[in-house]
Amino acid sequence: MKKLYKTLTILSFCSLSLTAMSQDYEHYDSRDQSWERHKNVHQKSQKGSNIFKKKDFGLILAINSFDAAYDMPELNTWQSRYVGLQWRRNNRLLTGRQVDVALGTGLEIGWNNFMMQHDEQYYQQGEISDFELLDYPLEKSKLVVNTLNIPVMLQFGFKESDFKFGIGAYGGVRINSYQKFKEADQSKYKEKGAYNLRKFNYGLMAEAGRGDFKLFAKYDMLPMFNDNNPINANVLSIGVRL
Repeated sequence: MKKLYKTLTILSFCSLSLTAMSQDYEHYDSRDQSWERHKNVHQKSQKGSNIFKKKDFGLILAINSFDAAYDMPELNTWQSRYVGLQWRRNNRLLTGRQVDVALGTGLEIGWNNFMMQHDEQYYQQGEISDFELLDYPLEKSKLVVNTLNIPVMLQFGFKESDFKFGIGAYGGVRINSYQKFKEADQSKYKEKGAYNLRKFNYGLMAEAGRGDFKLFAKYDMLPMFNDNNPINANVLSIGVRL
């Protein structure tokens, strides 16, 4: 009888121990499953979000300069500015855990300002355009070329650092051009004209930065005047996109 009692006692203790171990195992297994579910949800959420907004508006502020210039007037570089308003739709090509890729397309309205360093102006004679030195002082003299562009930008975004860069191209049409003058007595006037400027142009563009602040550059592949013009240059613009 004593042996039976001892045996039952041992069996009861073992049963209680196994039950406690089973409960502990189920508790930790439940925690592991909960952690795995949380991890999977986080990874899916991270992968599902894309660094590029579907719609993007940017303000471009840049400095213009001449490249491959032929007999062009000297520019006041810091006052020769490019201002652009750019509307972009980002077509998301890839949404990854670390890197996103998008193709941006849209419209851009741009104003190219070319400020003369000296008291000069452009003039058109027949089918050519040139510049001349005036015999009276000017406070300001600049040529303004207004364009409508269609940019296409392939963009890469790195989620951890929020760094983005893009490379692309654009095609554009000149929609307006004029000269603005400010004389020494502060009087102002404007002269509108085509000045044998090229009607259509295309070029390359690039941008890089974090968040909404990016360095920006664009380069016209064709000279700003028509090919028959005695003076000519390609235009390089470097600045920021906000």
